[in-house]
Amino acid sequence: MVRKKNTVIRVTVYCLLIVFLIAIVNLQISMNELEDTIQSQKEEIVKLEDDIAEYEMLLNEEKDDAYYERRARLLNYHFRDEIVFYNDYAQ
Repeated sequence: MVRKKNTVIRVTVYCLLIVFLIAIVNLQISMNELEDTIQSQKEEIVKLEDDIAEYEMLLNEEKDDAYYERRARLLNYHFRDEIVFYNDYAQ
């Protein structure tokens, strides 16, 4: 009788140890995934901060004729008397 109780207790303890080990491995996997997510979000934050700084520089730039000409060229506008050449060989 004592031997049987001892065996039941051992099996129970071993089962609990296995469950705890599985839980620890599962938590480690979740923790690694969260660290990867945090790292990617930090990279996204840095990228967004760079974009914000660039837009602030554009907003603080002096709005003169040269500024409007640059903005128009970015939108593919040109002067009436200007000759525009297109390079189709790059494709």
